[in-house]
Amino acid sequence: MKKINILLVLTIFISSLVSCQTVADLHNTYPTNTPNTYYKDIGDKFDPYVGTWVYNDGTSYIKIVLIKKIKIPVWQYFEDCIIGGFQYKENGIEIINTLNDINVSLSDPRNHAIWGDYFMNNTSPFAQYTTNNSRLKISIKENDCISHMEIRTLTLNGQPAIQIFKKKPMELHQVCDPVIPGGFYYLIKQ
Repeated sequence: MKKINILLVLTIFISSLVSCQTVADLHNTYPTNTPNTYYKDIGDKFDPYVGTWVYNDGTSYIKIVLIKKIKIPVWQYFEDCIIGGFQYKENGIEIINTLNDINVSLSDPRNHAIWGDYFMNNTSPFAQYTTNNSRLKISIKENDCISHMEIRTLTLNGQPAIQIFKKKPMELHQVCDPVIPGGFYYLIKQ
C-alpha cells in the first residue's frame, strides 16, 4: 500500500510538471506553434490601443473598435491579441460595417475583421510626425482584401487619439478592391 501511495504521489507530481505552461513575453518572442506556451502582453502594451476611435472629415467616416483578448487558444498555444471591427462611410452612405462581428466567438482570432499582436520599432511611416517609432501592426479584412495598418497612439488637441497608416492589400496577387483608401488618418477616442 505504501508503494502505491508513493507511486500515486510521484505520478501526480510528474503530470503536474508536464502540464506546466510556459509564459513568454509576446513583445519579445513572436508566437510560434510551441505547445502549451502562453504569449502574454506583459507590460499591458496593448491597453492604450483599446477603445472606440473615430475619423470624420465630413466626407469619409471611419470608426474602429479595438478590444484586447487575453489567453486566446491558437493551434497548440495561447496568446493575447487585439481584435476589432470597423465601419466606413462615404458622404454619409455606409460602405462596410463589421462592428457587429466583434463579439462573435471565433476559433482563431485571425478570423476577425481586425486582428493584430505585433509591435514594430523599426523604420516608421510615421517618421514625418514623430521620432517615436513604436507602433502596433494589425491586419484588416475588407470584404476579400486583407491589408495592414500600422497604429501609433498620441494626444491630439488634448484628446487621446491614434494615427493609422492604412496600406494597400498585403499580397500583390490579391484581386480585390480595398474599401478604406490607403493613407494616414487621425482617429479620436470616443
